[in-house]
Amino acid sequence: MKEIDYLSAILSGDRTAINHMYVKLFPMIRRQLRDQSGSEDDAKDVFQDAVIVVYEKAQKPGFELTSKFSTFFFGVCQNLWRSRQQKKSAAEVAIPEQAKYIVDESAEVDLLQVERGHLFYSALRQLGEDCQKLLELFFQKRPMDEIARELGFTSESHARVRKSRCKDRLIELIKTDPSFPELQTA
Repeated sequence: MKEIDYLSAILSGDRTAINHMYVKLFPMIRRQLRDQSGSEDDAKDVFQDAVIVVYEKAQKPGFELTSKFSTFFFGVCQNLWRSRQQKKSAAEVAIPEQAKYIVDESAEVDLLQVERGHLFYSALRQLGEDCQKLLELFFQKRPMDEIARELGFTSESHARVRKSRCKDRLIELIKTDPSFPELQTA
């Protein structure tokens, strides 16, 4: 699989390709974080958060990948790890001269987006499988008539009603999460 395919896989939600990316890139991320006092769980969290950050960055108009995907992804992981460490210690972190090439001023914004993404996906996972599938297709901007056919609904209007109910339930779950007020105002 060519590296550029990983970006397409993230954008399309291709789980097989994302799993392949995990197998190929995770050992490098784990090794780097262990060298910086991170644990296996830290590496897993940073990797997952980086996938969300890459997805959000790639959605922005004018985004262009100007390096190998693995280089870009590694930089995102490094920035997320640094942001976590800064947040954890609440002290300034001196960045070594050789690391300055991967510093991203938007790391704090990225971390906030990741935390909001965690809240969203946590709430989404609390919904039933039918709602999850319906909303997943809706978020992929699939036409409602196609969603209705794929999920076996009797009509497009029935699919719209179900989508509305699922969306309302998702919003309710997000708003009742204890972390919602902090993430909403940040």
